[in-house]
Amino acid sequence: MQNQEDKRREKAFKSMLMFGIFSIVMLFAGLTSAYIVSKGALSSEQKWDFISLPNVFTYSTFAILLSSIFAIFSLRNLKKSKLKSTKRFLILALLLGIVFSFLQLQGWSELVSEGHFFAGKDSNVAASFIYVLTGVHLGHLIAGLIVFAILLYKLRINKYSSTNHLGFKLGTWFWHFLGILWIYLYGFLLYSTNSSDPKNDSNSITNYSVESQCSYSSSKYLNY
Repeated sequence: MQNQEDKRREKAFKSMLMFGIFSIVMLFAGLTSAYIVSKGALSSEQKWDFISLPNVFTYSTFAILLSSIFAIFSLRNLKKSKLKSTKRFLILALLLGIVFSFLQLQGWSELVSEGHFFAGKDSNVAASFIYVLTGVHLGHLIAGLIVFAILLYKLRINKYSSTNHLGFKLGTWFWHFLGILWIYLYGFLLYSTNSSDPKNDSNSITNYSVESQCSYSSSKYLNY
């Protein structure tokens, strides 16, 4: 009877987590769709600013990947009743999450130093989208850091064991989701910001046409 109750409880908590993850996915799907639509509309009018992502976002990507790996090790050790190793790996995952957060702030600082602002008369739509996408993700990641802090506290009071670790497992699942979400956002922004500027494309075409005409004229003159 108790086993069936535990299964129903586990199913309920998993459903809640999946619903929360689905909501976040839909949120970012809407934001990235708005980015694509805005970029298409403004690029055609040559009003879209093409911004190179700061290199620090690459470093933050490695930080969150390592954090997720340590979270995996932490759960594995908990299942083996190795509580000391569980705490140690979870602390490393938490610290790397904090490093990720500081690197994101550093990325924003570099954008500002390059003249790309979130709002104001000197702001632009492209930069605003970068701030919104990375900022909303960072907000959810801070929630994940709070979850990790709670898991550490519960480990300290022996709340979890090799047979009772549902909350711990769901907390690490949420963290992995945030890592996957960042990889998607990073790849999306990297591809979008590295896309060729239509103005440069048009200039290249114009230069090619001019050079072709000059070459044709020169060859015609020489033949004459």
